Amino acid sequence: MAAPDPAKPSALTPREYCRKQFHPPEQEEEEKPAVGKARKNPEPEREKELRKPRLIDGLGEEACWVGNPITGALYVLQGDAYLRISVGGEKDKLVRITKTKTLGQSRN
Repeated sequence: MAAPDPAKPSALTPREYCRKQFHPPEQEEEEKPAVGKARKNPEPEREKELRKPRLIDGLGEEACWVGNPITGALYVLQGDAYLRISVGGEKDKLVRITKTKTLGQSRN
């Protein structure tokens, strides 16, 4: 579990870290191609969409899954600490999420 380090008063608390990582301020302007300009390659946009945090119900005060097609991690916020669980070796994202959620539940 990660907890604040009293020796580093400028460090983010676990709650601040989770808010910054998983609830960033929305961009005021959506990136739209200008009139007459070619649209960007859709692959980087797809990859960016896949990396967006996914809220997971039933764990801690808040739980978020973040990842890509190769790896991922579940962050569970509870009080002044968070738990990060990562499981590798499985290609199916839903299986990885299920495995990490099971591990997160077993610590309660």
